[in-house]
Amino acid sequence: MTIEFKYWNKELETMPHNSLKEYQLGRLQNQLIYAYQNSPYYKNSFDETGVKPEDIKSFEDYQKYIPFISKSEIIEIQEQRPPCGDLTAVTAVEFAHLFNAPGPIFYPFTEEDWSNYIESASRAFFTMGVTKDDIVNSTIDFSWELAGHLVDDALKRIGCQILPGGVVLTDSHIENIKTNNCSVFLGFPTVCQQLGDKTLEMGFDPQHDFSIKMILVFGEVRTESGKRELADLFRASVREFYAVAELGIIGSECTEGGGMHISPDVFIEILNPNTGEPVTPGEGGEICGCDLFRKAMPVIHYRTGDITEGLNLEPCSCGRTTPRLKRILGRVGDIPRVRGVFISPKQ
Repeated sequence: MTIEFKYWNKELETMPHNSLKEYQLGRLQNQLIYAYQNSPYYKNSFDETGVKPEDIKSFEDYQKYIPFISKSEIIEIQEQRPPCGDLTAVTAVEFAHLFNAPGPIFYPFTEEDWSNYIESASRAFFTMGVTKDDIVNSTIDFSWELAGHLVDDALKRIGCQILPGGVVLTDSHIENIKTNNCSVFLGFPTVCQQLGDKTLEMGFDPQHDFSIKMILVFGEVRTESGKRELADLFRASVREFYAVAELGIIGSECTEGGGMHISPDVFIEILNPNTGEPVTPGEGGEICGCDLFRKAMPVIHYRTGDITEGLNLEPCSCGRTTPRLKRILGRVGDIPRVRGVFISPKQ
């Protein structure tokens, strides 16, 4: 793959709005047909509402007629027939990867699905400024969870060096960051702040004893003051990305800031959390998305339960034309995040 200096995929990232909408609508229509023909859950769901994929001619049709699905519903469906219920659209032998997260929820992927997830994540990290010359320390968990593996594979595709530390003792992360001259570290905001505080306790000067130039945070509600404090501690750029296991990395903050550029691989709506209706462009609300590629377990009209300030629709000086997702404010519903991971109340 030939990578331009500024863009991972210039055509996709700088596509005019009308062209991007046409591209996404075509992908969306194909995904609806695929899910209806191959997933028992989606066939029954569409039939119960009296809609057929060929009825969807526009985004407005999709928003009006296609039923929602939520994390709670996915958990319930999978519990009825473990591991994945009737959501899957391929046989189990076609799974190349199967992850399990607290909830519990199983996330199957074909090899093509996983490659698409990696591609989208690599583009997101490249948007944030990660290059093949970087040495990245990741504090994300591996085990059965999707996030650590996705981050690791995406950074490998960019070509940078990775220290996949996962969830280990803070001292070990600090020693590795210093010894290996890491230029980037990645994790939940609280973990990154803990690392910063620990460096001071150990007698280091974060600005002079380390080579950190960029800190990538995700998975928790953060404040602007907390972001500035972390940036000042290391004299580094702090950039944010937003991701959910069901849809991958949805948004990533470029060097210009102003929000997180939404991935062209996901169709995103902002809804009134009480009515489920789309809000006026630019207003805040609940994030709802549809993965436009996934085959093992399609995720369509998925209400994330996360609340955003809204979308920044202003042109970005970085040249990317995709809307930018503003700050995440919190969550609706009864499934909270604990250090970036969703936990079902019954757990």
